Amino acid sequence: MTTSAQRLTVGEKLGYSCGDAAANFVFMSMILFQASFYTDVFGISAGAAASILMIARLWDAFFDPIMGVLADRTRTRWGRFRPWILWTAGPWAAVMILAYTTPKGWSMGALILYASVTNTLLMTLYSMNNMPYSALGGVMTGDVNERAQLNSYRFVSVNIAQFIVGGLTLPLVARFAVGSDRQHGWQMTMTVWAVLCLILFLITFFTTRERI
Repeated sequence: MTTSAQRLTVGEKLGYSCGDAAANFVFMSMILFQASFYTDVFGISAGAAASILMIARLWDAFFDPIMGVLADRTRTRWGRFRPWILWTAGPWAAVMILAYTTPKGWSMGALILYASVTNTLLMTLYSMNNMPYSALGGVMTGDVNERAQLNSYRFVSVNIAQFIVGGLTLPLVARFAVGSDRQHGWQMTMTVWAVLCLILFLITFFTTRERI
């Protein structure tokens, strides 16, 4: 394919960047709020919270290479990497909500197990989505200038997403909290972010194309 045929439209660059914006709604929520959510809202100890986060990271280190092989061997009419963005979008949104939902009336042991399972599932879906997404940019075009521009669009989208998560999450939690029920506030806030992620992933899937 000629270089001119591998030039990307602005719409395709914007669409591709939406995927990285969506990923950062989860990533920045984890970095900024997850530990404090587990201890202050979910109600488990700091030690249990740290163990849950560590288990998920260890699993992620084991699963990433497997996911890389799976994505590289995928063969569909949509390509190798785009399908994973579509396939994981719905489960991503659902588990994102569940990971920040606090079950009522559960024992401490059951809460810890629930948090561990939902957090590990969320990290797994993150890998299943983000690794193929990262590889997608390399097969959309072989033009080095186009790839550089594609990464520039990603950089801008990531910063916008980080600004939104960092600046609006806690105000939304306070807004959605019924009385002093911060658990409900977190569930509703993450529902908003999850729906936004789903929309952004679908935009990425439908506006991009694998050319190589």
